[in-house]
Amino acid sequence: MDNARKHIVIVEDADLQREAVAEYLTRAGFEVSQAASGAELRAVTRARSVDLAIVDLQLPDEDGFSIVRHLREAQRCGIIMLTANNDPTDRVVGLELGADDFLVKPHPPRELLARVRSVIRRLAEAAPATTPTAQSPLGAVGDWHLDGTRRCLVGPDGSSVDLTAAEYALVRELAGRPGEVLDRDHLMRVVFNRAWQYEDRSMDVLVTRLRRKLEPTGQAGRIKSVRGTGYVLSGQDLH
Repeated sequence: MDNARKHIVIVEDADLQREAVAEYLTRAGFEVSQAASGAELRAVTRARSVDLAIVDLQLPDEDGFSIVRHLREAQRCGIIMLTANNDPTDRVVGLELGADDFLVKPHPPRELLARVRSVIRRLAEAAPATTPTAQSPLGAVGDWHLDGTRRCLVGPDGSSVDLTAAEYALVRELAGRPGEVLDRDHLMRVVFNRAWQYEDRSMDVLVTRLRRKLEPTGQAGRIKSVRGTGYVLSGQDLH
């Protein structure tokens, strides 16, 4: 992975913490911009594109949830949310809005770096060097095929459903093993690069969000829950 080509913006109002993270990620080979507020973030994104945003939940001018909404509308980037509050509700809301991962402060720098690399890896996997065609799709959900270049599902009529990096990773894993029940721990490791814990609802929230996106396509019901185990993509074949 060529980190030097990846542009990360850190949105954090605590100067010392933001600068420390920026220095650490710069040493790891990333190009890093800093923003102390939502307004500064918007200035960064107007000037250039962003590959990944690390967003603190509490900011002086707006909360991190609003930032996530803005980024999902304005950028095709990965998003990691940070918070000092270990409230599961914050994690659920952040993931529902489109965050790709969630980390509670304080956190070891190496864990943040691992999460950063995991999200960027998923983004890279969603954009292969060769553009898939209808004759050689990456995977399918019914008549809808994965387009890795645009990171979306494309219907037979050309309409599309945009996916976040986490949603794309989940669909690709399910579509690559149709009819096979995949347990939560496996999916958590593939999508979020961490083990599943009983109280962690991240995968369930992600599946709910994905089903909601697929409802207009008529394919939402293909992602089925298997009680006490995980999920399976049923009633479809890879073409």
